[in-house]
Amino acid sequence: MNTEQFLIQLEQWRASVEPRLALLSTTELEQSAPGEWSLLDKLAHLAAWDAEAVLALARAKQGGKPRYLNVTPAETDELNAQWHGENKGRASERVLGDFHGVWRQLVRQLHGFAPADLEDTKRYPWLKGMALIDFVDEWALQHEMEHLQHLLARPPE
Repeated sequence: MNTEQFLIQLEQWRASVEPRLALLSTTELEQSAPGEWSLLDKLAHLAAWDAEAVLALARAKQGGKPRYLNVTPAETDELNAQWHGENKGRASERVLGDFHGVWRQLVRQLHGFAPADLEDTKRYPWLKGMALIDFVDEWALQHEMEHLQHLLARPPE
C-alpha cells in the first residue's frame, strides 16, 4: 500500500467516525446487550491495540519488533480480556481521551518514517514479506472499521 494513500484513508475514516462519536451521550457509550461489549468498551479495546501499534512503530524504527507479533487467537483473547478488565469502569472522558490521543500518536509515528521504509516488504524481516504500512493497516485501521462500522450505518443527527 502507498503511504500517502493510507494516511488519506486514516484521515477520512476518522473524519467520518468522530462526528458520530461526538453526538453520543455517556449513557449511549456505556449501554450494551448482556454479554456484549459497550461502545465505550470497544473504544478502550481499540485504544489498547492502537497503543501497541504505536509501540510497534517505535520499536521498528529502533530495529526491534512488536511485543505481540504472532500471538495465537487464545493469547489475543487473553489480552483482550485483560485490557477489558483494566478499562471497565473508567470514565468515558478518559477512554475517549485515550482513543483520540493514541490515534494522534499513531499518525505522528507514521509521519516519522520515510514512505520507502513503510512500504518496503523486505525492510522488516519479522513481517515475513509484509510492508510495515500494511501491518499498521491491519492492526489499526481495519481493526477500527471492524468494531465501529455500525456507527457509519446510523445517520448523523
